[in-house]
Amino acid sequence: MNHLITKKPFKKLGLLLAISSAYAPSSYSQVLEEVLVTAQRRAESVQDTPVAITGLADSALDKLGFENANDISAQVPNMQVSGPYGEVQPIFAIRGVSMSDYSSNQASPIGVYVDEAYLGAVFTHGTSFFDVERLEVLRGPQGTLYGKNTTGGAINIITKTPMIGDPLEGKIKAGVGNFGMTNLEGAIANTLIDEKLAGRFAFKIKENDGVQENLGVGEDRGMLGFSAARMSLNWQITDALNGVFKFTHAKNRGNMKVPRSEARTDVRGLEAVKLPTNPYDSNGYIDYTGYDRSARNLDWNQVEDNTGHRNRNDFDMDLFIGTLNYEAEKYSLISVTSFYDTQLDKFTNDDGGPTRLLEIDWYTASRSFSQDFRFVSNFDDNFQIIGGLYYGLEELEMHNIYELFGDLLDPRAAIAKPDLAGQAPFVLDFGAVDQRQDTEKETLAAYTQMRFDISPKFGIDVGLRYTQDTNRLTYINVSRVGLDGTPRGTFLPGNTTGYDQAFVPVFLPPIVSGDPNAIISFLTNPTSYLTQLTAYGLPGYTEGPYTLESGPKQKSTEQEWTGKIGADYRFSDEWMVYANYSKGYRAGAFNSGIYYEARPLDSSYAAPEYIDAYEIGFKADLLDNSLRINAAAFMYEYTDQQFINVVGISNFLENAGASEIIGAEAEIWWRASEHLTIQLGVGILETEYTDLELRDTSTLADLDDTIKLDGNELISAPPLNVSISADYDIYTGDSGYLSLNLNANYQDEQWFSAYNDAAGYEQGREDAYTIYNARLGWYDNDGRYQIALWGKNITDEEYKTYSINLQASFGIDYYMIGDPMMYGLEATYNF
Repeated sequence: MNHLITKKPFKKLGLLLAISSAYAPSSYSQVLEEVLVTAQRRAESVQDTPVAITGLADSALDKLGFENANDISAQVPNMQVSGPYGEVQPIFAIRGVSMSDYSSNQASPIGVYVDEAYLGAVFTHGTSFFDVERLEVLRGPQGTLYGKNTTGGAINIITKTPMIGDPLEGKIKAGVGNFGMTNLEGAIANTLIDEKLAGRFAFKIKENDGVQENLGVGEDRGMLGFSAARMSLNWQITDALNGVFKFTHAKNRGNMKVPRSEARTDVRGLEAVKLPTNPYDSNGYIDYTGYDRSARNLDWNQVEDNTGHRNRNDFDMDLFIGTLNYEAEKYSLISVTSFYDTQLDKFTNDDGGPTRLLEIDWYTASRSFSQDFRFVSNFDDNFQIIGGLYYGLEELEMHNIYELFGDLLDPRAAIAKPDLAGQAPFVLDFGAVDQRQDTEKETLAAYTQMRFDISPKFGIDVGLRYTQDTNRLTYINVSRVGLDGTPRGTFLPGNTTGYDQAFVPVFLPPIVSGDPNAIISFLTNPTSYLTQLTAYGLPGYTEGPYTLESGPKQKSTEQEWTGKIGADYRFSDEWMVYANYSKGYRAGAFNSGIYYEARPLDSSYAAPEYIDAYEIGFKADLLDNSLRINAAAFMYEYTDQQFINVVGISNFLENAGASEIIGAEAEIWWRASEHLTIQLGVGILETEYTDLELRDTSTLADLDDTIKLDGNELISAPPLNVSISADYDIYTGDSGYLSLNLNANYQDEQWFSAYNDAAGYEQGREDAYTIYNARLGWYDNDGRYQIALWGKNITDEEYKTYSINLQASFGIDYYMIGDPMMYGLEATYNF
């Protein structure tokens, strides 16, 4: 039986109910099957777990066609997935808690765990999604049961483990689809030594020819070349001691999607003026090289990429997870050890066009070790306890090269933006920014959660955690090199001007702007302009002599107490209500954005973020267990939220002073008949920054110009999201049955930036959209084989998933877009 979960909201239209249905295609019973999860480090039913959790078994994942981490949000309420690089680097948001970040070395507020091992590097989050036994998504702060603190929630991917005593078994699945897609998956498992050892080998190979048609130089873009394999051993060492060891290797050799970049520099009236080096037409708006995508008659999924074979997406990961479980009569001792070594090497065309305006060569390597050791009681009385110790160490190496203004600026841009005219002399042959940064993140923690069953119907959970996080900046260097790599100078260390930019521009008097108010202000009081003119010395680059020496090394240590208290009451075997309070914490982090002079710790380091979360909910099985409803309402008080503010080519990790989140959601399964299961899920969010002030990025020259953003909505927090799924057995026979699954996911309008519609960010959003998927499959009654025809985004909806405002430095808005309609045929054989 498959299981699917969804949610409920009450924000727009008052109170909307969400219905989620479990899949039971091979059973004609109208009773929903129990879903077992280990979210609280014990195997228990979702209906007995007093937290908001969505659990999906492997059969449900297959039925929905989930193949990567980006698919998860389609059936999880109040969850969104965005990303600047498609499947490569998913960015999760749960209940408005998100990190909109295009760097690869920051930790997400949503913890991702594979077989209980924490994966800190965000670009590893999509690599273990094969041969999956179960998926669990917990909503709300986590810490008292998990090795790593998170403020938004946790995603648990549990892969399949071979069972000692089971006979030889396995599967092979092959598929083809549009865009030249081929997919081959397989697994084989067997008992290797009776009563002692079992093994399993699984693999996945998925390729396509690219989902964006490239009319420029090189192959089509968004090409996938993913392959992975996992070896698992289950060893019964003694009667009481068991060990499970898993090793995964994954790699990708493809290329990157090209962003849909829309020109925002207003040159209306100057369309006929062109440089010989830039013959492109425009519709009145250009980027700083004169290119305008809107005048090129391109389809939604067509691009003009000039990077050729340089565009790449190379990824490698080795992951080891070892779990030891000692079972005594009254308790268990569990050890989870993990180590991974991973590298991401990619080259992106970030201006999205055929000119050389902004192209970035990215490299990130991460090596991580973690050890989680815990005690789990199995007492006979009404008290149970879990207690654990956690240690984690992650070493991150980052080396990015930002190639800037390889083509000449269009003079019309300087006319449209007078501030740009003062910068033009220094970008004519700027070259590239060479950024290198090494960091270490070390975590020590002790945690416990206690369960008190006051009566057979009433229980209390109390959790407490102490964490010490130490972050070290062990190396930092920001230099300037030519486009051929020739050294030119070093900003950090080396910049002694006091000006945190690559160059001191020629500050032009305000009269050139043509703004009457600016002209009057200048004529009546020219002092401020004269001060600006002389504050940082003569115009020129702020670099010193070229060196690979490190800038100042820094260190920050935080010690925090967090916890949880909750109560639940069961009116009957079918009805449970619960309420809880939890305090979430996410460690601070060093800024991975570009800055051009040494910074003190308070500006080079983003402080920790905190959430006070209040939640009430209920879980119910009704109508003789044919209807299941799980619902929750919550309120978050968010302090010092970490998020990325993009200023020019730099992404600055910053803290919002405060914000509030109020929402609701529900999950309901309804087995309507022997042949029909229906799921509907709704999530509702109301979010607001209550204290936020950021740089006004619409002004190039004034680095101290800020704007108040109190009252704006949070990033990736649509007010309403709805998912619906129907599973219908069209035909049933003696040998098998034909089943149709139709599902849809609706996302309300949402912002991609905390600025919302201020300071020129009004286009940094996405309107409401709906994605429809379908799957028609023939399933053998014995479970031996299945054949399925599937389609994703079958209406070919055009929608954006991510946005960056690059108007001030490059004259564009940057968008990543969702995949077009995809379809295919696959066959699976189980033995």
